Amino acid sequence: LPPTNFTTAASILSAQPDTVKMVNPAEVAEINTYFQNRMAESKKIWATRGKDARVAAAAARLAQPASWRQLSGIPLMIHEVKHVGNRHFMVGFAVCAVGALWIQTKFTDEMREGSLYWSTFHGDGKKGGH
Repeated sequence: LPPTNFTTAASILSAQPDTVKMVNPAEVAEINTYFQNRMAESKKIWATRGKDARVAAAAARLAQPASWRQLSGIPLMIHEVKHVGNRHFMVGFAVCAVGALWIQTKFTDEMREGSLYWSTFHGDGKKGGH
């Protein structure tokens, strides 16, 4: 025997016949379209599960270009230079690099002879006095 507080749809309809609304065909079509879309979404989700789906997803990832996490060396550096958030840093880095290059090109032979660092490590090999 079912519980006594259990009501069926038929008992609700028979108890309140004046509150039941008929659904027009446009609403039925809208409801059917909604459930068809939900079923399509569910099937798409179900297709992404399982070992075969994981293998297919891994193959699809390998076919795509590498993300920045897989980059190393020069390609990673080029990616970081292009990144908008690093623009200020790269401007400062370029200014320092150009300044260092300019200073090095202006370093004459007389300056090299007078430089303790240059004569110690790049000159004749004799360490000068401090």
